[in-house]
Amino acid sequence: PEDIQTMIAADQEGGSVQRLKGTGFDPIPSAVQQAKLSDRRLAAEAKTWGQQLQSAGITANLAPVADVVPRSMIDRNEPIGQLHRGYGSDPVLVAAKVRAFVSGMGRAGVATSLKHFPGLGRVRGNTDFRSDVVDTVTRRGDPALAGFSSGVEAGADMVMVSSATYSKLDPKHRAAFSPTVLRGMIRGDLDFTGVIISDDLTASAMRD
Repeated sequence: PEDIQTMIAADQEGGSVQRLKGTGFDPIPSAVQQAKLSDRRLAAEAKTWGQQLQSAGITANLAPVADVVPRSMIDRNEPIGQLHRGYGSDPVLVAAKVRAFVSGMGRAGVATSLKHFPGLGRVRGNTDFRSDVVDTVTRRGDPALAGFSSGVEAGADMVMVSSATYSKLDPKHRAAFSPTVLRGMIRGDLDFTGVIISDDLTASAMRD
């Protein structure tokens, strides 16, 4: 329709999750490696990575990962820790790196998506392959949500919702279908007025 444009997005987190590679795209280090950069340097690098996406006609990046993985869970956490997709175990550090990444991408004119709200750092199974993933720890106002609030403040355009179940938040609904998560926490607690998107609805977690 007139005045309606198509937005093309890609998963360009870095490390094992970099969909676009080769000529025109710098290798992006994993979040674990990105976390070792200063905030200023990470923002500058993210701007460059964003400009490379723009050059290919891609204006949205389904990143960054804002999940906090406890140190004791890193080797057991399949979706984030084992794949080196998280910025760390300290919510303050994660918040700073998320802010830097979002800021850099924003300077390149690329939309960002904070994921996977309200966090996959405390689960073991990967929702891409399992339908029984439950977080029994995360509560409303949890310090581990710092990366999401920081990203919203930095201007993130989207929040991607996890397909896990959070027993302390809404034991009856997966997060992607939870009024508590969507309206109560994202619209309410985070005061986020941007676009809410789901994680992959064709993944194993959703097939039942």
